[in-house]
Amino acid sequence: MHDVTRLVSNKKDLDRFIDLPFDIYKDSPYWVPPLKITVKDIFKPNHPFFDQAKIKSWVAEKDGKVVGRITAIVNFAHNEFHQEKCGFFGFFECIDDESIARELFKQAEDYLKAEGMEIVRGPVSPSTNYECGTLVEGFDNMPYLMMPYNFPYHETLITGQGYNKAKDLISYHLRTDFEMPEVFKRLAQRIQEKYKVTYRHINLKNWDHEKKVVIEIYNAAWEKNWGFIPMPPKEMEHLINEMKQLVEEKLITFALVDGKEVGFITVLPDYNQVFKQIPNGRLLPFGIFKLFRAKKYINRVRVLTLGILPEYRKMGIPTLLFIKAKEEAQKAGYIDAEMGWVLEDNLPMVKPLHKMGATPYKTYRIFEKTLK
Repeated sequence: MHDVTRLVSNKKDLDRFIDLPFDIYKDSPYWVPPLKITVKDIFKPNHPFFDQAKIKSWVAEKDGKVVGRITAIVNFAHNEFHQEKCGFFGFFECIDDESIARELFKQAEDYLKAEGMEIVRGPVSPSTNYECGTLVEGFDNMPYLMMPYNFPYHETLITGQGYNKAKDLISYHLRTDFEMPEVFKRLAQRIQEKYKVTYRHINLKNWDHEKKVVIEIYNAAWEKNWGFIPMPPKEMEHLINEMKQLVEEKLITFALVDGKEVGFITVLPDYNQVFKQIPNGRLLPFGIFKLFRAKKYINRVRVLTLGILPEYRKMGIPTLLFIKAKEEAQKAGYIDAEMGWVLEDNLPMVKPLHKMGATPYKTYRIFEKTLK
C-alpha cells in the first residue's frame, strides 16, 4: 500500500519530492541530474512565478519510500490571457505503476476541480516558459540544457488516466558545420541589402538594458504562439538573471533595423554535458569544481529562442539570425546543435529547418483532459 502526502511548507517533504528522480533515473545513461538549488528556487514562495499562480504538490509513498510525485498548478495569468479555465500538472515522476499514477493524478485533478478548472494540461514545470512536455520519441540521447527526460512508460501512465495529445513540441538536431543552402545565402544577401540589417552581440556589462530589450521582444514575438503566457518583467528578469552565468556573449545576437533591436537569437552552451558529471545535483562541496573543470569540454549548443517583433517578421530576419548563430557557434568550436523546442505546426520555423537539413529527433508531448 502507499500513502499520498500533500506537500506544504515542510522542507523534509520538499527535499524528498526533489530527490525522487535521482532515485528513479540513477542507472540511466541519458538522464541529466538538475542542480537541486535551481529546482528548490522554483518552489520558494517568493519566486516571481507565484505572483500570478499557485500550486499544490503531492508525493506517493510505498513502504515508506517515495515512489511518485506531482504538482497541480493554477496559473491566473494563463487563464486571463487565454480566457479559459485551465489547470496544469507538472513535475510528474513515478515508478512504472499505474495505481500510483492514478492516485497522484486524482489528487491533482480534485484540487484543480475545486479551484474551478475545467481542463487540465501538462506536464509543465511549472509553465510553458520553463521545462515542459513528456518525451515520447528520442529516448536514446541525452537531453540538451533545460529540456526534460523521462522513461517511455510515462506516456502510458499519463494516457491511462484519460489524457490525450494537446500538442507536440519538436527538437531538431544539426551539426554546426552544415553547408547553408544557396537559396538561404542569396535570400540573406537580398535582405541585408534591402533593409540594411545590422547586428550586435549581447553585452553582459550592460545587463539591465539587455534584459529590457529581451523582455520587450520576447513578449511581443511569442504572443500568438500556442500555450504562450506573457511574462511580467519581474519573473522574466529572474529567469534571465539565472541564465546569465551560462551566457557566452557571441552566441546571443540581436538584429537591428534603423538602429532598433527587432529580433534576437539565443544560443547557449549545453551545460548538461557538465551537469551529467554532478550526479547528486549539488554544487557544494565538490560539484562547483566539476562545473569549472568540465566546462571546457562542452561541444554542443542549444538554440533556445528566436524571436522577431511581429511587424518585422516578413523581412526574412530569422534566416539572417540563423546564419549568424551557425557562424558564431562553429567559430567557437561547437560541433552539434539542437534547435527547439518548436511547435509541430509552426510552419514558418519548421520549413526552414528542414531545408537546412535539420533532423527532427525528439518529440515532447503536452497532454490534456476535460475535468468532469
